[in-house]
Amino acid sequence: MELKPFGSYKAILGESPVYDKALNTLFWVDIEGKKIILYNLETNEEKYLSTPDLVTSLCVIDNERIIVTLRHGFYTVSLNDNEIAPIYELKNDKENRFNDGKCDTNGRYWAGTMNLDIENPKPTASLYKLSGKNLFKVLDGLYRSNGLGWDPENEIFYLIDTPLRKVFAFDFDKNSGDIHNRRTVIDFGEEPGRPDGMTVDEEGYLWIAHSGGSKVSRWNPKNGEKIYEIKLPVKYVSSVTFGGPEMNQLFITTMSRGGEPLAGKLFTIKLNIKGLPAYRFLPYH
Repeated sequence: MELKPFGSYKAILGESPVYDKALNTLFWVDIEGKKIILYNLETNEEKYLSTPDLVTSLCVIDNERIIVTLRHGFYTVSLNDNEIAPIYELKNDKENRFNDGKCDTNGRYWAGTMNLDIENPKPTASLYKLSGKNLFKVLDGLYRSNGLGWDPENEIFYLIDTPLRKVFAFDFDKNSGDIHNRRTVIDFGEEPGRPDGMTVDEEGYLWIAHSGGSKVSRWNPKNGEKIYEIKLPVKYVSSVTFGGPEMNQLFITTMSRGGEPLAGKLFTIKLNIKGLPAYRFLPYH
């Protein structure tokens, strides 16, 4: 179980790793580099797509298209010719930009925004849900909507608000896509760094990236206890996901801002734990 760099790309701000099993491809983004990175695990081919603005998260639609959040909206991107088309754009939301996002089991794209004042954030951010071409605001009053995911039974939705240093859980109705009964399940407390991106394994445990804390940690959301951690040779760890044909390979994104030689690289490590599959976006759900 050796942690090692993966691929050749070095990001300014790596984020949102997504493994698509049908394509056997890992996707991730460089937010500030305005790049989407694709790595085919079968051919070891690495490919880059450029975006016209900050690209913050993505979901796969089919073998030829993905959907992404750019600074203020949702867009489709062609994997063949890099053509970008808008689906929904937020108007007059200058205090915030989109941040992390993922698709649920019914193909709805959940994505949150973040307040742009990093040092003194204000609770102006929101969580949105894109169902087909219809956008719904699910939550407001957030500071920085970040890592999100669902439990293996798709009955609980998890969300990180980074400045609050907390992971919240909600009861989730997968048919309607509604969430309710918000409660705190993990408090980062005095943990080093800030909670950033997150993924869920098949046992229902949460894996959280420590931005500024040089590690990824595994938590039990039922009692809020940390049970395992993986140290990285870089300070700013941004997100994490499972992938590979056996779904037992952890992929970890980082940022260049720490200045270490490997800062900004993607890392991987094989574990004896498997993750949950990423879901594709259904355009007309």
